[in-house]
Amino acid sequence: PSVSISLVPSSSQPGPGRLLCSVMDFYPAEIQVRWFQGRQELSGHAVATDIVPNGDWTHQILVLLEIPPRRGVTFTCQVEHVNLEHPEPALG
Repeated sequence: PSVSISLVPSSSQPGPGRLLCSVMDFYPAEIQVRWFQGRQELSGHAVATDIVPNGDWTHQILVLLEIPPRRGVTFTCQVEHVNLEHPEPALG
């Protein structure tokens, strides 16, 4: 899988927007994506799309963090998948 984090502007609320973790091109479809603030998991503040098939055996999923990013605070999107030897973190 390839993992990237992007900042999505919020159309409904003022402020810096929201962090989006995009996980692309993974197979098989079983995957776990978790957001962390420092070492604390933010399980109640993340909204995931359904796992979407790409039509070539691979899949993708998007996980939006509902907490706005703040300067000086590190957010991590951690992906666990059978094809990764260790959980792969992406920092935002």
